Amino acid sequence: MKCRQFTAFFAAFIFVCIPLVCGAGVTAEDKFGAAISTWRSGDLPAAKEQLTALIESKSEDPRVYYYRGILSEQLGENGDADFKAAAKLEVDNSASTTVNRSLEKTQGILRQRIEKFRADARNAVKADAVAARQLEVYREALVAREQGDLPTAISKFESIVETGKDPRYLYLYGVTLAELGDTEKAKVAFAEGLKLETTPRQAELVSIALADVQGDIRQMIEAQALLQDGDRTVTRQSNRRELLRRATMTEDQLLAEASLAAKAEEEREAKEAEERKQNAAAEIMAEKQAEAELQAKISQKSDATAEDAVPAPDASEKMPAEAAVAAAEPAAEADPNAPANPFLGGPAGADMPATGLASAAVSSVSAGSVDMSYMPQGLELLVYMRPADMMKSGFVKPLMEMPEVQGKITELSSKLGFVPEDIDSVTMGTSKVMQNIIPLVMQLQAGAQQGGAPPNVNLMSGDDSVGVIRTLKDIDTTALVTAASGTEGTHDGKSYFIIPNPTPNQPPMAFHALDAKTFLFSTETGLKAALDNGPGESTLDDFAFVSRSSHFVQAFSSPLLPGMSGGIPSPQNAPPQATQLVEAIKGKISGFAIVLEAGSDLKLDISLNLTEDAAEANAALSGILTMAKQFAPMAVGKAPPELQTAMQQAIVSLAASSNENLVTATMNVPGSIVQTLKDNPQLLAPIMAAGAAGGAGAGAGAQPEAF
Repeated sequence: MKCRQFTAFFAAFIFVCIPLVCGAGVTAEDKFGAAISTWRSGDLPAAKEQLTALIESKSEDPRVYYYRGILSEQLGENGDADFKAAAKLEVDNSASTTVNRSLEKTQGILRQRIEKFRADARNAVKADAVAARQLEVYREALVAREQGDLPTAISKFESIVETGKDPRYLYLYGVTLAELGDTEKAKVAFAEGLKLETTPRQAELVSIALADVQGDIRQMIEAQALLQDGDRTVTRQSNRRELLRRATMTEDQLLAEASLAAKAEEEREAKEAEERKQNAAAEIMAEKQAEAELQAKISQKSDATAEDAVPAPDASEKMPAEAAVAAAEPAAEADPNAPANPFLGGPAGADMPATGLASAAVSSVSAGSVDMSYMPQGLELLVYMRPADMMKSGFVKPLMEMPEVQGKITELSSKLGFVPEDIDSVTMGTSKVMQNIIPLVMQLQAGAQQGGAPPNVNLMSGDDSVGVIRTLKDIDTTALVTAASGTEGTHDGKSYFIIPNPTPNQPPMAFHALDAKTFLFSTETGLKAALDNGPGESTLDDFAFVSRSSHFVQAFSSPLLPGMSGGIPSPQNAPPQATQLVEAIKGKISGFAIVLEAGSDLKLDISLNLTEDAAEANAALSGILTMAKQFAPMAVGKAPPELQTAMQQAIVSLAASSNENLVTATMNVPGSIVQTLKDNPQLLAPIMAAGAAGGAGAGAGAQPEAF
């Protein structure tokens, strides 16, 4: 997978898809980090103002109060009120570990004062004998579990989960049950814990408590513990994403969202009432029709008895020509007001061919979630492709049969021992994308320079990117390592190979064979991290809107997207359809994807995954596509004559659709365009030139192309 595909994706993301306002969608943790950075730069008053803003936004992080108190002391003021509030939050949220790390550098008399407030807060909690005892039993249960005494841990957890209000009690109880093999009871405990996980701070504390829980048990917690919220099924992943989203919203935004939800519920109830009315009417009509048919049968039976003397007509006798003409349906007259534009479904001109939907893609796998095993934690960018299936399709196969392509494949096979047709799938994932994008966007908006470094260096660190290749046959990587002058390394008893990066000043690529058909690759540090993390979760709710049956997927999802998309500006001097679309998706985008599926034709889908029903966005998108078809004749007329027929077919196929929260724009590229380009190689020159320019601009972040 070449990095220029990533670069093009991010360029569209930053400069086209989501024009951001400065600071939009930044989380409380980001703001806290910014305040600390301001403090370290020496601007104490500004840092205190930033922390005050966090407190006024009802932060539950004790560190915010502790640091504001420390800043107050440094500015000659009294920080006792903040220390007292911080100590109470610390005890309420059981955040002592986090606070201890934060206060490591604060010592002397000031630290002694802070510790007095912390002790007073702990003593105040001890006054609540029930809560204090529950916390003590919870810690005893954790110690028993760590020592391998699972029955004792279960007994202690069971004594507190019924009355305890801390979701961690239920989650760790479920983990211990699962470790004993009682997975059904564990899932119930996880679901009960999910009910209590109602704030971003609670979600953070639960994640810390579950840090050492991975594999199948972690997957049960994140994806299989389910709650029903009306028609919506909630998992821990989706609940945590919703908590983070709501934490970035203002009170006015929360009220507006609640109003919209109430309106949607009223509309749903009204729709259901209307459907019940229509169903009742249909049942009455069906009953009356059945009665009428019964009466008709009785009447026909009586008539047949009375007419036994009447001779039956000769079956071979033909209907007179006049009667046949009279019985025929008259042809409908053409509508003189029908649109003449063939792109809008009107009468096709002499040069307009009949078109239909692209042929269905031939898939070797059924629809379902993409396998996310070994993807980095906090995955935000996913690239997934299935080379073998795609190359067998009617659309791509003619290209593969070109002599120059066959020559490259033969060369590749001789060097590496395998060819693209041997690759079942390639899955690549990148985390920390938004973490790198937010400061970059702020700098770009402020007009700051990047010091000459290409943007993609800042956007994607190789250590945060991991890829998995799955092949259809066993692969011997000896030829690959030899051809690339690779060297061997080991990590925790597992061997891997390091291959030099052909791009200057970039780290080498490392790959590890999980088995003869599955290969893990990243930078060396990224590979070691992936091996340490293990397979992790095989399914992620954030990317459930794309399918493993697609031939190519490039998808992005982040809990920060809804807040960031709230900064999309309303278009100026734009058609009303564009304004309607922006308003329909503003503040609601949770993910988006580009998907290709190849049959005889190539189907292109561009989808937005929203936080609510996509019907409104679908209506606006349909209007935009209709408008595009209105102006299509001008664009097609300027294209090379050889391509105009294929372009007409593609534009006619433009369509919008929605499915629950997903809105999609679809276009079918006819397979005939491949033969046209083969027959007219001069048409490929501009495309090849553009590709070369993209490749030159992508160099700094490129991954090695050995795979």
